[in-house]
Amino acid sequence: MGTGRHVLTFPINHGKKLNLVGFCTTDKDWADYSRTTLPAHRSEAIRDFQGFGPNVMKLLELIEQDLDIWGIFDLDQNALERFNKGKICVVGDAAHATTPHHGSGAGFCIEDAAVMATILADPAVTGEKDTIEKAFETYSAERKTRTQWLVNHSKRQGDLIEWSLPDVGRDFAKIEQEITASNFYIEKMDVHELCANAIKTLHEKLRN
Repeated sequence: MGTGRHVLTFPINHGKKLNLVGFCTTDKDWADYSRTTLPAHRSEAIRDFQGFGPNVMKLLELIEQDLDIWGIFDLDQNALERFNKGKICVVGDAAHATTPHHGSGAGFCIEDAAVMATILADPAVTGEKDTIEKAFETYSAERKTRTQWLVNHSKRQGDLIEWSLPDVGRDFAKIEQEITASNFYIEKMDVHELCANAIKTLHEKLRN
């Protein structure tokens, strides 16, 4: 952890390799919006993380010379008003692209799929225009709040661990408390309950 920067490591390939991801927040505009990655060199990573402890710097010296910079794009500032319009509906990252700081984007996409599959499998959804549109309205209503929470809080978590929030700063007790509370919200979720609530909402919409 550091001001505007942090490093994450984890084993991959059955422990044969150590993956290192260095996050470096910058005000610079992304150089090429037609690409999600840009080429970089090990020397740039070493430069960007100067001042970190010896363990981090030694790891950076061991990484491959040719690297990729991954752009991080989300829908924090440009949240969709809804996920559906008529017979069109978006799910997953198309609906709520998030930063990776909670490590839960894929998990929320799976929740999306479970809710959508449950709604579309209901016998009341016949394939007629009105039932399809009500199905998609239900999906949007059931998923919008929880998924946008992830988008907003994932960005905040990145700021937390880079000491960028004035109300928290380097107060490790506050950082731990907030991260723990957010993780509890993410993990304490019954997917079966999500699906059951969606069916209840669907039937209410179809009656109206």
